[in-house]
Amino acid sequence: MISHARRVLASSSIVLAAFSVQVSAQEMEEVKVTFIQHCCSGATFFLPMQFGAEEAARIFDVDLTYVNADGDAARHSNLIQTAIAEGQHAVIPTITVPDALDDAVQQAVDAGLIVIAQNIDDPDGGDGNARHAFVGQDFIASGQIIGRKMVETHGLGEGDHCLLPVEFPELTYAIERAQGVQIALDEAGVTSEVVGTGTVDAEATTIIAQSLIANPNISCAIGLGTTPTTTIPDAAAEVGRDGLPNGGFDTNPKIMENILAGITTGTMDQQPFWQGFLPVMFAAYEHRYGLRMVDFDTGNNLIDAENGQKALDWGGTYR
Repeated sequence: MISHARRVLASSSIVLAAFSVQVSAQEMEEVKVTFIQHCCSGATFFLPMQFGAEEAARIFDVDLTYVNADGDAARHSNLIQTAIAEGQHAVIPTITVPDALDDAVQQAVDAGLIVIAQNIDDPDGGDGNARHAFVGQDFIASGQIIGRKMVETHGLGEGDHCLLPVEFPELTYAIERAQGVQIALDEAGVTSEVVGTGTVDAEATTIIAQSLIANPNISCAIGLGTTPTTTIPDAAAEVGRDGLPNGGFDTNPKIMENILAGITTGTMDQQPFWQGFLPVMFAAYEHRYGLRMVDFDTGNNLIDAENGQKALDWGGTYR
């Protein structure tokens, strides 16, 4: 005789199998998505983003086209228009420069595409661009967090001056991160200056080193992006400023190794995996089931030596 427990398990298995067949049939409805990475082929920051987008595409049976705009707003706009022409159901751009993609995004929305901005949003959010949702970091809030961490950890105050190196000072992420950091520094009476570094580590190291030589009163450095956060310690060492208080944004193996070694104080993790995974998932569920997308803040997550090991262990994939 079959026990009650075994009958329940058998019945449950039949129900789950039937449900699985039904869900699989529903999820076979085609969903075509174009994901636009805004720049920097090969940059370690974007590896988890692409990994996340591709993992979501596998899980949710999405036909994913992953392309790179090479830092060119005109190309970015053209890629959105290509997605429209190819009959994609969704496009996932990055709004790096305010107004530059407004017309193309509006065209996509008018054509019935789902548009989810990722990584960088219009400064005015949905009021400034027709995108349906945004998945990414609150740059100003994150800037305040790392700024206060640096002030508290290193006792910064009146007379101190921080260098804020960033890849592209004119882009929204740089402007808003600098704004957030300065809010925190102002609270302590600390001044700052921004310098552009580009995305090549060797060039960034040289630029930061030259800035430290030019202004010996610089008493801390807060990188506003992956490249400067990675290279600040090397630049400081080159000019005899080992031990210069430093922190920043984003994660990669070198940043995490510096944090765990006590060389870098901390970093703000914007979790690019979610910036790849969630927009693809949202697009699939909106197209198939009419589930509306939502703005999603991926990263006011401060990483320091106490919680940094997983970010090192999973670098390049989930972190």
